Amino acid sequence: MKNIQDRALGLAFGTAIGDAMGIPFENLTPTQIASIQMSLKSNESLFVNAAGRNPHISKDWQTGRWGDATQLSLAIMHAITKHLSDKSEEISLIQHIVNEHIREWRTCTDGWGDGTKNAMEKIAHRTCSYLNSGGISTGNGVIMKLTPLAFYFFILNKEIDEELIEQLCRMTHSSSVTVTTALIYIYLCTFLFKNNFPSTHEEKITFLQYTQQLSTQYELRYKLITEKDLLSIRIQHYLENIDNITNEVLITVSQGGTYFCVDTLTMVIGLIVQKSVTFKTIENAIEMGGDTNIVAAMIGALLGAIQGLSAIDDRRAKIVYQSEYIQQIGEHFGHALSLLETNEFYC
Repeated sequence: MKNIQDRALGLAFGTAIGDAMGIPFENLTPTQIASIQMSLKSNESLFVNAAGRNPHISKDWQTGRWGDATQLSLAIMHAITKHLSDKSEEISLIQHIVNEHIREWRTCTDGWGDGTKNAMEKIAHRTCSYLNSGGISTGNGVIMKLTPLAFYFFILNKEIDEELIEQLCRMTHSSSVTVTTALIYIYLCTFLFKNNFPSTHEEKITFLQYTQQLSTQYELRYKLITEKDLLSIRIQHYLENIDNITNEVLITVSQGGTYFCVDTLTMVIGLIVQKSVTFKTIENAIEMGGDTNIVAAMIGALLGAIQGLSAIDDRRAKIVYQSEYIQQIGEHFGHALSLLETNEFYC
């Protein structure tokens, strides 16, 4: 298993590279994506320029630039680093996270969802607390940024703080569907951090059964009854097709991995059990269409956090948008976790 520092860097770069690779294809169909990929020139093999190819992306969007999934994941990594470095513990972790979100909101909101932008504006202008600032959106604005928090709980062997997760959700997304999906994803992450990606038939079944059990538990807690909101039903479809999870199965079960958080998490889970997870899985995620940058960012985050920086394409790591900033955030995050794991903060 890679050391903490290496895994933290893998998490940071995996998120950013998956995000940047996926943005040019966001909201396109698999057929449209295949057509663009066939037209690419050799110098576009690492990051694609979306200009003139994807009407959903601004023509001014820089090649290799990542979006809100990375921006807010890095913000959470920075918040955790500040929290761990604060020996006075006067500011809670959730308050550090809120503060970093406000800082990012003031810096740049390009590509942010309206729910997140509106919530942060309310908090920044002090018209409401982070406890009641979120709207009813069921988008991906929460699950896309949770991997660093799961990594923090796992590395420090902390019990998952479900109250903190719910507060983080309701800061921007108050829907019970969003909260349920977030809790499932946090536990899913820690399971994978402990056990690695499933590779054998038995491991895939164990992973799916564990995730289905989690889903049922939180769906009952938050009283979800509408079929489209139930991840447990989606996972049952995967279990029934465990030996033949084709791209068509992935797209059908996940409804195309849309902006709806249950669809997105369904796609992520399907990609994990479809084949052995490698950097190629990020490329496969993009080929599925839908909310490509979020799914690719989540797969990249998990890949990097589990297998370390060596699992992430170093060619892309060198040229991705603000690579030095990503390196700095990842290093500081990993260093803070490493110190606390060895209790050096308290020596």
